Amino acid sequence: MLGFISNTLRTLMLGVILLSHAAAQANTFVDPLDQPATALNRADQQPLRDIAKAGKRLVAAGSNGLIIFSDDQGQSWKQAQVPVSVDLNAVFFLDDTQGWAVGHGAVILYSSDAGTTWTKQLDGRVLEPLFIDYFSHHSGLNEERAQSYLSAILAMTRPGPGQFFMGVWFDKAGNGFVVGPFGLLLGSRDGGQSWQPWNTQIDNNDLLHLTAIREVGGTLLITGERGRVWRFDNGTKRFESSETGYQGTLFGITGTPGGLLAFGLRGHVFRSADAGRNWIEERSVFSAGITAGTALDDQRLVLVSQSAQAGLSRDGGLSFNLLDVKQPSLFTGVAGLTGERIALVGLNGVTIMAAK
Repeated sequence: MLGFISNTLRTLMLGVILLSHAAAQANTFVDPLDQPATALNRADQQPLRDIAKAGKRLVAAGSNGLIIFSDDQGQSWKQAQVPVSVDLNAVFFLDDTQGWAVGHGAVILYSSDAGTTWTKQLDGRVLEPLFIDYFSHHSGLNEERAQSYLSAILAMTRPGPGQFFMGVWFDKAGNGFVVGPFGLLLGSRDGGQSWQPWNTQIDNNDLLHLTAIREVGGTLLITGERGRVWRFDNGTKRFESSETGYQGTLFGITGTPGGLLAFGLRGHVFRSADAGRNWIEERSVFSAGITAGTALDDQRLVLVSQSAQAGLSRDGGLSFNLLDVKQPSLFTGVAGLTGERIALVGLNGVTIMAAK
């Protein structure tokens, strides 16, 4: 009997210890939206998702809040101070100093020092209240239409920390946009200090996923599902839809003032010679999804894919030649360097290679 009681007490005590340990663990949990990114060795070899140029500096962003920068054309890298540890999907720089990065947790980050340090402008914890407040008080729509928009958005996905942004863009006047899945589109007129839903100013009643946003030759464009490209009309102040004829997803857009290229799943490439109003599919040398592209300083174009391909065009995107990739990776971003070289980022970090 005494042995039974002793064993029972030991079991109870063990349970208390385990519960106390679990409670302690719960009390030490820090939301990734509040947890600064961890300092890493060889950060340039970690998974990265996008790369941009801040003047002569390169800035790349990726997993777990990682942002790195290089001042020597990608030969060496330093890690930035980032206040979150969520995955980052896109980075954009307006000039030599001002930049934004966006990603999971519906986070928007801002840097005023060329990407050395970052501050948080928005995260998903305020996203749903932002939508509710806007469509309840500030949309300018009648009550029935405003409620219809809000209900559709809330029914498709609860805007919150589970949401994420895929692209970001700003102009010199402080006007900017972020885009994401389920038609997620926010606009800012003050450099990102405040944000408003823009669902009433885009031809996207089906709330199709929005994958990227970029200005090419003075035209601001968004890519997304069902082969759609949305072009910002300066007269109507709306994003107006154009169709490529493709039913798959487009991942991004690049080009020169004389021609735009939209690209996406299964190596599909579409070209527009009239600022995104009409599109023609071009013959593609890519065997898998094209994830990123850029125009080099000499107007040559580069596209990269998720199957370790990099292609170069010397004729405005009419044709591409595949480059010799010596360090294959799933590529997700590309930027031009001096001396006919390019910097690629992806699953294995940074790759520097020739573009000729």
